[in-house]
Amino acid sequence: MITFAEKDDLKTAIICSSDSDLQPAIMELKNKGIERIYLGFENMPNKGLTFTTNRTILIRNSEVLEFMPKTLI
Repeated sequence: MITFAEKDDLKTAIICSSDSDLQPAIMELKNKGIERIYLGFENMPNKGLTFTTNRTILIRNSEVLEFMPKTLI
């Protein structure tokens, strides 16, 4: 993320992780004025990431199950 941000190749970062270790990188994106979207799961959202991003999108279990083959459920 930081490499792309330094090259001005990044306008929006979608963070699909609940790893709090990403906080420093996300704060650096914030300092550069880059939009940050946290994509997480409804049952276990990372509150720190919700506070350091511009927007949070939480996926419901039912939404994931809708696209899984019935043999895996």
